[in-house]
Amino acid sequence: MNLFDSSRVLSRRRLLTLAGGAAVATATGIGFAQSASAATGYGIDYSDASLTAGSVAAAGYGFVCRYLSWLPNSKVLTLSEAQALTAADLGIVSNWESDGLQDWQSGVPSDPYSQGAGHATEAQRQALANGMPSSRPIYFSVDFDLQSSMYSALNSYFDGVASVIGRSRTGAYGGYHVIKELFDNGKITWGWQTYAWSSGNWDSRAQLRQVQNGISVAGHDADLDQAMAADYGQWGGSGGGGTGVILPSWPNITDGMTGPSVQAAQYLLRYHGASITADGQFGAGTLAATKSFQSAHGLSVDGQIGPQTWSALIVQVQDGSTGDAVRAAQVELNRFGYGLTVDGSFGSGTVSAARAFQSAHSLGVDGQVGPQTWQMLVGTGTGATGGGTVAPPWPNVIDGDTGNNVLAAQYLLLYHGASITADGQFGPATLAATKSFQSAHGLSVDGQIGPQTWSALIVQVQQGSTGDAVRAAQVELNKFGYGLTVDGDFGSGTNSAARAFQSAHSLGVDGQVGPQTWQMLVGS
Repeated sequence: MNLFDSSRVLSRRRLLTLAGGAAVATATGIGFAQSASAATGYGIDYSDASLTAGSVAAAGYGFVCRYLSWLPNSKVLTLSEAQALTAADLGIVSNWESDGLQDWQSGVPSDPYSQGAGHATEAQRQALANGMPSSRPIYFSVDFDLQSSMYSALNSYFDGVASVIGRSRTGAYGGYHVIKELFDNGKITWGWQTYAWSSGNWDSRAQLRQVQNGISVAGHDADLDQAMAADYGQWGGSGGGGTGVILPSWPNITDGMTGPSVQAAQYLLRYHGASITADGQFGAGTLAATKSFQSAHGLSVDGQIGPQTWSALIVQVQDGSTGDAVRAAQVELNRFGYGLTVDGSFGSGTVSAARAFQSAHSLGVDGQVGPQTWQMLVGTGTGATGGGTVAPPWPNVIDGDTGNNVLAAQYLLLYHGASITADGQFGPATLAATKSFQSAHGLSVDGQIGPQTWSALIVQVQQGSTGDAVRAAQVELNKFGYGLTVDGDFGSGTNSAARAFQSAHSLGVDGQVGPQTWQMLVGS
């Protein structure tokens, strides 16, 4: 099953989806989740109010996205449910979803601004009644494939929302084009993007992603969400939930490497249609299959199996599943001594091994190899060795620094909306812009552009891209003598320079300045 298949028809109508958080405790004793998503990056959204907080926490999820809408509605979050979620140490994200907005499919309203203001007024009333502190955001759902002809009305609607709760607390749920439109026009500060209607594209500014519909949690239907920032609008518990396990980073598997994690990745590529041999050796066939998979899923085509590619490759397998995805899970479980026959049949032996692994690693014990178990399996220990390119660490750029990295960072801050001069000198204005960016993206507000801030600042640019992010890439390429005009136009010259840089640094040569190329450029 392809978690990022935008053509997939949703199995049920999504009702009521996401909402905000808080910075101070209220009379109900529910406060802002200071630790955010430190423990786990996964949560769920659901409309079945009978799903208990204890069951969600026991399954290992760290937060829930719950609903606000016109009353009476049995699916709307209540104070007692919010208190139970908080007691289970679960973060809460509250979301407004109204049939009024869904009715846009038959025609936009004559006054979308007033509709937005009306929705925001009721959404805020309900959220505060549930204990949400008044400083936290509320998301508003655009839960259909909204067409570009509706963008003017969409922007007006979110102006109406912001007139009630303020722009800094205004968020949206929707597909890629809706989220991009609203971020690009400064209408929202918070984004929750669904894989539906997104064609494999992800907006890096969105703090939340909905990556799969129709998962089962304690026998109840739910959707799977992933937090992309420490602060994603949550309130209530710590956001850790369940056992509070810290998941390891996804490894970077590259050309020339060997081992069980290479073999697991090959089996997953086979599951997605690749015609390769799963021999545990990352050679030319695996490189080509990886690039083909990345291209088909809207990922950076660098031929390296890193965090984004792993996240797209994995699929949940469980008792009764068969095929290459099961073989991948069995290979990874065998790294930990379970001695399974790699036969692609998820039977009682594989269930027992999965449960034992989950118990040993403080995960929710359900015997299913889902996203958290996959990440713990693949990211723990050394599953592949040899080959590959090791990118240098991101540098720490601070107040008083000068040079190309400062200039590139300033252009990236400009891309994200800062009003500063890109002069290569890290002064008070750049310091203030950095702190503002960090605050808006849930990062530690220290004014220093270090690894986490670089990772949030960068955006993929490629032939045809224009603007300040391209200028940043051109500045960095010029560090290596390519002599580009810093004009913000990613044309043939910039493409040739990017390819030459990638070739010289043993990166996948695609001419696109994506995360690994950025890190090599900035850190070298």
